[in-house]
Amino acid sequence: ARRTGIPIPELPKACRPTHTREVNAITDAVTEILVREDGERIGGWKLGFVFSPRQVPMICPLFDSRLFASPANVPLSMVPQRRIEPEVSFRMLADLPPRQRPYRAEELAEVVSACPSLEIIDTRFDTRERSIRQMIDNPKTRLEAMADHNTTGAYITAAGQADWHRLDFSSMRVVMRTPSRVIVESIGGHPFTDPFLPYVVLANSMRQRGGLRAGQLLVTGSFTGFFEVPADEAVIAEFEGLGTVQATFVSGR
Repeated sequence: ARRTGIPIPELPKACRPTHTREVNAITDAVTEILVREDGERIGGWKLGFVFSPRQVPMICPLFDSRLFASPANVPLSMVPQRRIEPEVSFRMLADLPPRQRPYRAEELAEVVSACPSLEIIDTRFDTRERSIRQMIDNPKTRLEAMADHNTTGAYITAAGQADWHRLDFSSMRVVMRTPSRVIVESIGGHPFTDPFLPYVVLANSMRQRGGLRAGQLLVTGSFTGFFEVPADEAVIAEFEGLGTVQATFVSGR
């Protein structure tokens, strides 16, 4: 489906994940093929949770081919569903190599900058009968939806700030708008209050998966959830005290 652009209705019954470990196994298998055969390069990582006991975090790569610098023009041919959400991501400033001893939050905080970001949500599943929101919200299909690289379509990032430690993410005002209207406004709203906390989990999960490299982007969740927006109109997310990021879904490309 990634190669042809033709969505699939669902996974074969025997392949549908019942645990987040199986979600990661499917993601890793698809990633290995895309890297080996299609030349995809990994430019970052995304972490997701189902908030259920004994379910490990879901980890998927972000491919360089789907990472954009703000302000970005993102072709609709890549992400036709036009669903987008504001996030604070973290950019690695140094390598974090594999090691047995867990990384402490204090040392992790020193090797990242915080970046205003927009994530574009997309899926390789057919959404004519059920939306991606319905798949994610339904416990019977949630893991199947997340097996598609955690529903990541593309990612847009503005320049980061290394002195982000002064920010209070719990009271940060976040506004996502177009030139004509406000799409969503929130005070705080991240599911972990502080988007840095999932980064600690991600960094320590990656100790056994090859570590993290300088320059990679780390994605840990949205402040507001995703919204459908029009094509050919700029979407701007403003993060109080951190900065702004902008993306436009461009038709005709």
